[in-house]
Amino acid sequence: MDQQQTSHGHPVSDRGARTVRKLTVVLALAVVVLIGGLAALPFLASRPRPAPDLVMANIGGEATALSSLRGKPVLVSFWSTSCGTCLTEMPALVALHQRYAPLGLRTFAVAMSHDRPETVASFARTRGLPFEVVLDESGAVARGFNDTQVTPTKFLIDGSGNIVRVYAGFTDFADLQRRIEGALGG
Repeated sequence: MDQQQTSHGHPVSDRGARTVRKLTVVLALAVVVLIGGLAALPFLASRPRPAPDLVMANIGGEATALSSLRGKPVLVSFWSTSCGTCLTEMPALVALHQRYAPLGLRTFAVAMSHDRPETVASFARTRGLPFEVVLDESGAVARGFNDTQVTPTKFLIDGSGNIVRVYAGFTDFADLQRRIEGALGG
């Protein structure tokens, strides 16, 4: 006979049992692939790739081409005045910049296109931000950096012009500091 009884007393064919086993195997494989993909995220975030060749203008109107900064590490930090995490991390970003700028680090805090320029300028002025604050009113800078939408997102660029690490969400500042020191040669 080709039927079994379920715990509820309903007959189940061997074909139905095989289908359930196949679905279980497929779901288990999907879970393994998902876990493997999540485990690979740190690797993918740190796989070097060329930084976009674009020009950023700070709130004072001074323009800087990323390509002109070869030989120095560069940190590009996307943020927003409405991002609580960004505002919480700002003192750590300031401290990081103050520590490593004298050694050659360039830091750009890129305000997202939805931020009002006067709000960004006021924030930068009242907080005394020591790095370059960029208004990305058209969204071109965010598009150039993988169409960044999430804040905070930071891109660390080495002296060769390659993005060597991406931090999305809360930043691991200890890791960032180690990588900056490595990029500075010490």
